[in-house]
Amino acid sequence: MLQATSEALSVLLTRAQPLASGAVLVPFPQFARGLHRFEDYLAEFPLRALSNETIDGLGFYGPEKWVRSLTGNLKLLR
Repeated sequence: MLQATSEALSVLLTRAQPLASGAVLVPFPQFARGLHRFEDYLAEFPLRALSNETIDGLGFYGPEKWVRSLTGNLKLLR
């Protein structure tokens, strides 16, 4: 888990685009905390622009070089 402000996570979300080959990026927007059913999330997500949302977290999966290039200067949350 990385330690970063929501502003830093928003910048990181932008920097991660376009995704590296085989990479996956999973954003955790703040509005999703209030949703308790996946169906509600699926209905709400297309109505939102991530660039306008507070981002609480980001999940990265992909080539190690790509992940490190994005997260290398962030502290771990302990």
